[in-house]
Amino acid sequence: MAADTTSSSISLHSHRPSEHGRFLTSFLFLLVMIGGALAVVAFVFGTIVPVGAVGVRKIAFGPGQGLRDRSLEPGLQWAVPYYSTIYMVPQTLRILDFAAPHSLDIPTVDGTTVDVDAAVMYRFYPTSGEAKGMKHGGPADLIQNVGATDAQWNRYLSQVAENELKRALSALSTVEFYEPGAREARVKVAEELLRERLSPLGVEIDAVLLRRYRYRDEIDQAIFKKNLQELESAYNKVAGEFAEAQRDVNQVEATGNVAIQNLEKRGIGDSDIIRSEGDLYRREKFAQGDLLIAEAKATVDKMRSDVLAKVGGDVYVALQLAQFLASLKGGVVANVDPYDFDAWVKKLAGSTTQREATSEVK
Repeated sequence: MAADTTSSSISLHSHRPSEHGRFLTSFLFLLVMIGGALAVVAFVFGTIVPVGAVGVRKIAFGPGQGLRDRSLEPGLQWAVPYYSTIYMVPQTLRILDFAAPHSLDIPTVDGTTVDVDAAVMYRFYPTSGEAKGMKHGGPADLIQNVGATDAQWNRYLSQVAENELKRALSALSTVEFYEPGAREARVKVAEELLRERLSPLGVEIDAVLLRRYRYRDEIDQAIFKKNLQELESAYNKVAGEFAEAQRDVNQVEATGNVAIQNLEKRGIGDSDIIRSEGDLYRREKFAQGDLLIAEAKATVDKMRSDVLAKVGGDVYVALQLAQFLASLKGGVVANVDPYDFDAWVKKLAGSTTQREATSEVK
């Protein structure tokens, strides 16, 4: 009995690992089936919007028929075959390139043609709204009005850009293409025209670039001749203005020389007048001085006469002889006290009287 129990126990333990393996296999198979079913459902009823793009759902019939305004973010989005379709609209920067051999032939206002290489940089708005004070459309407007493929977008935008660039740049003359200010101003006009034209369709214009412009050989020759004529005309104009200025300078110089000569003559005449007036003034002052001196001498003589009339003539003679004696050198004067002034006067007066009497006798 114990042996039978042991054998049955061993038999049960031997069957459990195989049942566990079958369960695990069944579970994994179920997961695979579910994943496959989900993949099939996703493939049939879903669409992946890639990074760098937005989706636009279109309902074929029933409620909400047509394009939906709300854009779809990147990721898995539902879609039912024959009922809904999702269009992809890229969000990366795109370029319309007008380069040789597809350059733009721009007619100028003076009848020539310029080959222009240009580029238009643009992108599609992710949704409709307003930016920089201007209302714009979204991807739904782009698909509805232009199309849903790159070929349709490129064909339409290339045609619009070419027309607007020609419209803006054809306002320039051949010579104005050489002027950066005028040329860039017209490029800005083309950029604004494109922005006004394409913003309602959901297209954002980033920039319009004019890379290069070329003139044909005959145009280059015509431009060269015209520029040469303009330069010659400008030179002749400047030369004429210089001649007029030189004539004015010569006239001013001649007038100035005459004025200088007149001033010199006037200065000489004025100096002679001033000199003669100065000489006359000096002579008058000298005459007045001589007159004053004469009057002073007369006054002195009168005063001396008055004094001598009161004092006596012998005193005057003695004073004169004293001055004369002081001027003599050597000699002896005796019997006179040097401090007795009256004796000196009497002696000198007496000597003078005797000399005068002797001279009179002789």
